[in-house]
Amino acid sequence: MIDAEHLKRVFKKLFSQGALNRIPKNPEHRDLILAVISMPLIRRYPYSEPELNELLAEELAGMHARVDHVTARRYLVDLGFLKRDAAGTRYYLNYLKQQEVLPAALGEVAQSIVRNAILNAPHARHRQSV
Repeated sequence: MIDAEHLKRVFKKLFSQGALNRIPKNPEHRDLILAVISMPLIRRYPYSEPELNELLAEELAGMHARVDHVTARRYLVDLGFLKRDAAGTRYYLNYLKQQEVLPAALGEVAQSIVRNAILNAPHARHRQSV
């Protein structure tokens, strides 16, 4: 069962350098970070590719990610966080997948933990003091 303490441990590890350096290989960690990345997306809203790219780029920038939006989008689609329409031109949040990985009750907690992990990373403190 996922709880806030577990999320703190995972995100502290993922953001130990003050940034998301890559999509994790560990399936649980990967799914948790993808769930957080997908949180700003609106249920049942049909995103065009440029619109989705812009939102993902903003979210990743907020995480100081060294992961580009194209890579994140590919993971989100391949792992079922996003669905595409039959024509492949519109993307939709797979809310059930997102909630399976990160229940709504922990969503805001997870975002707060990510922000704190970024700010409290040793490298992040060094950058702020220089």
